[in-house]
Amino acid sequence: MSAYEQLPDQLLAGFFVEINNNIKKGKLSKAMNYEIALIQDVACKRGLSKLDLQKLYLKSPLNS
Repeated sequence: MSAYEQLPDQLLAGFFVEINNNIKKGKLSKAMNYEIALIQDVACKRGLSKLDLQKLYLKSPLNS
């Protein structure tokens, strides 16, 4: 079981978006794509798509 399975949806979405953003900016290595895959696996089990994660992040109070 990954630690991501214990996170609420909004926090999971925050990790997904922020890790992706930091990979694109070069702040994190592409090796972090493994973390993205773990997050996507958990999201899929919860019935959440990539778009759902992005929408959750935008609605989240964590995104300020």
